[in-house]
Amino acid sequence: MRRLPVVAIVGRPNVGKSSLFNRLLGKKVAIIDDTAGVTRDRIVQEADLDDHTVLLVDTGGVDTTGKVHEFAKETTEQAKRAMDEADVIVFVVDGKEGVTPLDEEVARILRKWEKPVIVAVNKVDEPFMEDLIYDFYRLGFEEVIPISAIHKIGIPTLIEKILEKLPKDLKEAARKEHEKKERREKAERLISGEESEELHKLSEDLAAGKEYEIEEEEKEPIKVAIVGRPNMGKSTLLNALVGEERAIVSDVPGTTRDAIDTYVKIGDDEFIFIDTAGIRRRGKIKDIEYYSYLRALDAIDRADVVVLLVDAEEGPTDRDAKIAGIALEKFKPIIIAVNKIDKLKSEKDWERIHRELDLTFDFIPYAPRVFISAKEKKGLKELLKQIKDVYRQYTKKVRTGEFNRVLQKLMEIHQPPVYKNKIVKIYYGTQVKTKPPTFLLFSNYPEGIPKSFRRFLENRIREAFGFNKIPIRIVFKKRS
Repeated sequence: MRRLPVVAIVGRPNVGKSSLFNRLLGKKVAIIDDTAGVTRDRIVQEADLDDHTVLLVDTGGVDTTGKVHEFAKETTEQAKRAMDEADVIVFVVDGKEGVTPLDEEVARILRKWEKPVIVAVNKVDEPFMEDLIYDFYRLGFEEVIPISAIHKIGIPTLIEKILEKLPKDLKEAARKEHEKKERREKAERLISGEESEELHKLSEDLAAGKEYEIEEEEKEPIKVAIVGRPNMGKSTLLNALVGEERAIVSDVPGTTRDAIDTYVKIGDDEFIFIDTAGIRRRGKIKDIEYYSYLRALDAIDRADVVVLLVDAEEGPTDRDAKIAGIALEKFKPIIIAVNKIDKLKSEKDWERIHRELDLTFDFIPYAPRVFISAKEKKGLKELLKQIKDVYRQYTKKVRTGEFNRVLQKLMEIHQPPVYKNKIVKIYYGTQVKTKPPTFLLFSNYPEGIPKSFRRFLENRIREAFGFNKIPIRIVFKKRS
């Protein structure tokens, strides 16, 4: 598998690392706050830098003194791991404060890794301040660039230097990944109707019996978002799957404030596990927790598979159902992982949990259920098996001819109801993308197809083509 280059942003606390991270992404992902220690874990996001897609890593502040915040030791260790994994390191310093002893300590640590390092002197908000950068050359790195993450100053130069430092093969991988993302975005525009000429041509081709080919993509890691209410054991599960203390595990609910990504290879299979902050009720979300909530939603959006953790002893709640509903709205495959089964002591306990699962998740009866104990590492093989199985369905392709033969048979069994005294016809269709499997169907009156008939079609298509564990997406368009 071609991997993407990793660019890590490091530095001491409160120099603007998360502001730069958000600026390079072009959206607010990392939590920004004046409180030291707000970013506790590594946060990983795909970033598009001048037509190249890289994995951008934000880290908690390096603090070897242990005096800045209570998680100093843990965040420093996470930052060191990010340095180890990085292909290019952006070392952020504060231009207004000048070189501090902690900057010098970070520089000493960085020199050990022998990685390409770019010193980004942040908070250089005015041209007359650029002379402030020269003092930072004594940190021992050749590339020193003045920037202002808040005011967008120096960002193009920084991006240029990052791409310049990448190994040739990784830079090429980054370019190809960007092209792949553009193809996916084009498919979405086709579905939305923005590409009207392409949509018209597709309709004509299908009428002529032509195949619509989805471009073949290279194998890539399965992105798995681990979600749930606070204190369900998400970080414990992540660490059990990865086999290292990747996320900071604590008994205090809310320790994981951002969505963090971990790459791991298990046998021949590659995964990216996304641990997330626990999703609370909206009414209970305040300040920093609000941004954690948004990050958890973003993690669901980025995932290929969503693992929803439910507490075996407490049983599923309405909040769990709402989290599943969020994933379903995004057409994400959902696996319900019932954690802490070591606390189920009797047959009655097992009967209770099965009954509660049936009632709470009656709207996704196809979602696989796995019973695990993250703490005791029980049921993890079955969980991985289900993840791979739903991902296979999530990326499955159905040939146009085969799809239309099934569609015609379904129309013979059950016609859509009459709409405004007009007979509604569904002529033909095709799969236009995977992740999720998305089918575009052409009709004379798409607006006249009721929800009940749409559900009938969805269920029959899922049965016919082996989408028995995942949701699929069906979009109706008017035949031109």
